[in-house]
Amino acid sequence: MTVRHPLIAKIFCLSLIFSIGGCALFKAERTFSKSGLTVTFRSLNALDDVQNIRFRYPIILSEANIRKHLLSLYYQDIISPRQPGPVFSTRVASKIAPLFKTALKKVKPGKYLHFTYRASRGLTEGQVFVTAKNIHWRIFKINGVVFSNDPLRIRKPTWQLVRMHGQSYQKLRTGGFEKTIKNRLIANINLPTPKYKYPSRLTTKSFPRK
Repeated sequence: MTVRHPLIAKIFCLSLIFSIGGCALFKAERTFSKSGLTVTFRSLNALDDVQNIRFRYPIILSEANIRKHLLSLYYQDIISPRQPGPVFSTRVASKIAPLFKTALKKVKPGKYLHFTYRASRGLTEGQVFVTAKNIHWRIFKINGVVFSNDPLRIRKPTWQLVRMHGQSYQKLRTGGFEKTIKNRLIANINLPTPKYKYPSRLTTKSFPRK
């Protein structure tokens, strides 16, 4: 019995430490929702490939500028390419731009913004953070369809973001090779007015409902 008691005490202490750590993590990830948009303030430790990036705080952007960036996010089907469609329609961009403005202003040093927007066609999910001269958009899901652009076709390719003037894809270097990540856009903060004028109905035709 004298041997088992210290072991039980150690297990109890470890469980307590993990429990406290889990609670701290949960409290650190504050979440707010309004008008279909849910934002979460997450630690930069959750991001990959940002070791050499200098983040900008506080993030103070005008509603008009954020709306312009939202309207500049376009995507295209990979298997059956057709005219690019907007990630967010004009109506949706106008509705959530002020919410993004408020949320980005509240991002504290060491944090970034994770977001989801739920519409009738499904969930659109991504991350956004700001550096000195750029806004970084990482989109994982559009209208419930997860991004996939596997060159080996192990997973069926779905969609990719489309660059516009003032935007570029993120590029990763691994073992001497450079890989273009086509669901991640780096956009100039002072982005020109979007040139694509395709009707918002294309967004609803690009993918079937899940």
